[in-house]
Amino acid sequence: MNRRSRRQRRSGPETYRPPRDRREVAIAVGCAIGVLVVTVALLFVLRPRDDSPPEVPIPVPPELTSTPPVTQPAPIAPPPGPTPAPVP
Repeated sequence: MNRRSRRQRRSGPETYRPPRDRREVAIAVGCAIGVLVVTVALLFVLRPRDDSPPEVPIPVPPELTSTPPVTQPAPIAPPPGPTPAPVP
C-alpha cells in the first residue's frame, strides 16, 4: 500500500482538507500577477527610443556638403607645322 491510501484509511470520517490553505494560494497568485504587471510596466517605460529621423533637420556646414569647383583643363595647343586648309 502506498502512503496516500494509508492516510485515507486512517482519517476515517474526517472531512477532506486540501494540502494548501486558500489564503496561501491567493497570496501566491496575487504575487505572480504583481510580478507580471511590474514587468510589463518596466518594459513599457524602458523600451528603446524610436530611431526615425528627427522632424527638424540639423544644419550642416556648406563645406561638408558642397563639392569643390571643377576647373576646365587648359586648351591643347595645335601641333607645329602647316595648318590644313579648311574644307569648303
